[in-house]
Amino acid sequence: DGVTGEKVWQHFLQKNPWILGYGLDYRYLSILQREFHASGADADGSGSVITDYLMGDKRFTVFVEVKRPDTALFGTSKQRGNCWRLSSDLMDAVSQILEHKASGQIRLEQEELHNEDGEVITQSGYDSKVILLIGSWSQLEVIGTNAKERKIKTKTLELFRRDSRNIEILTYDELYERAAHIV
Repeated sequence: DGVTGEKVWQHFLQKNPWILGYGLDYRYLSILQREFHASGADADGSGSVITDYLMGDKRFTVFVEVKRPDTALFGTSKQRGNCWRLSSDLMDAVSQILEHKASGQIRLEQEELHNEDGEVITQSGYDSKVILLIGSWSQLEVIGTNAKERKIKTKTLELFRRDSRNIEILTYDELYERAAHIV
């Protein structure tokens, strides 16, 4: 809905750029362009790849995709061998941000791009990092979830995050914890 949708979170993060910009990767990131068009559109205007934010330090870019805090991180069932099924929403978001990165890097290197203020974006897109803001660890506290299930889900998500090259998958509660320590 409009009150808790992705656009509300995008607006909030636009008004408070320090929340994403400080303490993530030990370099200050500023917003270079909101809703960055990472690729051109088809002739009918469809098919454009749009990432929520193109951020950067003084030299390099970072692509940011914002989902909702209530986006499911886990599927409804356990898989084999002590791992839990990750949600299709999470997997779709990972695929989406990887496409944003692929298309955006090509565009950044082949064109002179300007932000909404008309300034040239000088940051390079060499193997850009991506940040996916999605879901919340509080999903593990659902009534009926036992300690064993929480442990398997925690392990599954953390192994997935640690082995996802150049993608920082960050939950809203983790972002809140970082912001609380900053202020």
